[in-house]
Amino acid sequence: MNPVLLRALEFDRVIEALASFALTPVGKARMLAETPATDHAVVAQALAATSETARYVGQNSVFPLRAGAGLAQALEGLAVEGRPLEALQLRILADFVASIADAQTAVGRAPGAYPILQALVSRLAPFTDEVAAVRRAIDVNGEVMDDASPRLASIRERLRRQRTKLRTTLEQFVKGRDTAKYLQETIVTQRNGRAVLMVRAEHRVNIPGIVHGTSATGATLFLEPMAGVEINNDIVAAEDEEAEEIFRILLELTERFRHRPGDFRVCLGVAEELDLLQARAR
Repeated sequence: MNPVLLRALEFDRVIEALASFALTPVGKARMLAETPATDHAVVAQALAATSETARYVGQNSVFPLRAGAGLAQALEGLAVEGRPLEALQLRILADFVASIADAQTAVGRAPGAYPILQALVSRLAPFTDEVAAVRRAIDVNGEVMDDASPRLASIRERLRRQRTKLRTTLEQFVKGRDTAKYLQETIVTQRNGRAVLMVRAEHRVNIPGIVHGTSATGATLFLEPMAGVEINNDIVAAEDEEAEEIFRILLELTERFRHRPGDFRVCLGVAEELDLLQARAR
């Protein structure tokens, strides 16, 4: 249709009003891309779908579609082969897919006849196992949980033990009568990923260890006592193992969605259409 005529009809304002009712970013993108239909059959079909959805919304409630703020980034990341989604992105994706299934259930259980909506949601293939796997591994805040895998649980238990052991070891220096006097401050801090003490430079020889830096004035050394080196080494190694295992878990969960591209495209298409219909109805 002629762009000049569309502006004269203020079609852009109609689209903006429609998009203000969007429940998801994919639905909103679909709405913003809408153009007027000119084929009589297409118009009649769209009017029938909108009328049916308006009746559904009036007698039930808006579809339970929901999408976190990072859904667009999650969908973009899903298109990059071989790269896992971040944990929070995976949780957002799983919750979004679950909400589409919830909408399908809501339409199926709604009293009354909604043949157009029922035909639309009948196209969906379930992602029950994929969603459940993500929710077992990643909490609502996007943190990978200990029991996401037996290996991760074992690594994190080892980390907790070693961190406790290191803290106890360094606190002996901080609280010890014979060592606290050599410290600039009686605290344990971090340098280069290692737990260190703040030792006065002139007392460097009094506490054997590895220097990981100095203060701006040179008066303080950030020193890792020899007693903590082996424990620190084990912590660093375990943290590397933890990162590798998390990467493996996230990639495995991501690939479960990637391995069903056809079903996933249908899922997105149904979500867009449901969102468009409820926005038109409202």
